[in-house]
Amino acid sequence: MSSKRTIKSLSALFIAISFAFAGNALVVGSMGVILKEREVGELIIGIIGACFFIGASMSTISAHIFLAKIGHIRAFGLFCAVFAISIICHSLSQNLLLWVFLRLMLGYCYYAILMSIESWINQKAKNAVRSRVLSFYEVVFYLSFGCGLLLIGLPFSESELFIISACLIMFSSIPLNLMRIKEPPLPQNSSISLPSIASIPPLARAGSFIAGMVMGGFFALGSVFALSQGLSVQQASVFMFCAMIGGFLGQSCIGFISDALGRKFAIIISASVALLAAVLFLFAPANVAVQCGLAVLLGSGIFCLYSLSLARANDMLEDSTKRVEIGRSVLFVYSLGSLVAPLLLGIAMEFFGANGFMGFYALSLAFLIAFGLDKPNKEGKSTTKNLKNFIGD
Repeated sequence: MSSKRTIKSLSALFIAISFAFAGNALVVGSMGVILKEREVGELIIGIIGACFFIGASMSTISAHIFLAKIGHIRAFGLFCAVFAISIICHSLSQNLLLWVFLRLMLGYCYYAILMSIESWINQKAKNAVRSRVLSFYEVVFYLSFGCGLLLIGLPFSESELFIISACLIMFSSIPLNLMRIKEPPLPQNSSISLPSIASIPPLARAGSFIAGMVMGGFFALGSVFALSQGLSVQQASVFMFCAMIGGFLGQSCIGFISDALGRKFAIIISASVALLAAVLFLFAPANVAVQCGLAVLLGSGIFCLYSLSLARANDMLEDSTKRVEIGRSVLFVYSLGSLVAPLLLGIAMEFFGANGFMGFYALSLAFLIAFGLDKPNKEGKSTTKNLKNFIGD
């Protein structure tokens, strides 16, 4: 099946997740802005942001049970409902301990939704077109997430932001119940267990961990970084949106590069583009236009890393019934990276300010590039040979 036919067969799913991603962007992206306006320190913001990813890690350990028992569509609806309830409960109190618990719930539900979505997509997509289908999925993510972030800059109160976010999450359940779509067969029953990290290929494992660090860190503290550069709340939301635009642009072409040249080559290219942006940020003036331009470049690199790592992991999977298992394993590694990033970034920014944020990115991405260069392509061919085949001898 071609990538276009695969995408068309999943149209209801892509429509549904566009609402979910926009709602998640609004509630996650607004946290840093809200807490910063309350004069909460960067380290505390980082700790609260990390709680989202603690819930995410818990989800990758246990949420697959729901998929095996009730199927993808019902699990999607269940976790969307709990997600929306958790968002609305933020309006009940400004107590930070309550927010810690609610962030745990948000992380658990959101990653359960991702697990359902990604195992569904990987079940439908063949190896030859997997990167292109996953790239389309990522394009939907970044456009939807970007639109959600833009809402932060509008003059809404805190409670209004939470209500709008919850409504978007609930809207995501409608397309799957109105449109005809064939869900994958139920995965094999399994008990609560740690995902099999050892089953993930080394480059996919490193790529998903670094992707979690740079993406999770950006979602948790990207708005705080923008505010620390002297940008207003409206400008910070535009800054975050520009990074999403970069992700859209990167995903628009990286899938073709990855399918033609191999995942390793694509991962190194994406990490190199992001590393260049991080280094430029260290020397760039605190000008809105410059900051937003570099955000596009940064986003075009970091936001491709997860889908490329997921594609590499699935390429090497021989048993198709293990899609959920490999998917939750990659998500678990990603969530671990996302968990430590807000904590490390909070510490770095406490001591080094905005430069601590981008210095952390530069070191993380440089490590991934060095690690990737040492790993072979899956098919055993060199990157140089793949490049020659792609452009013609």
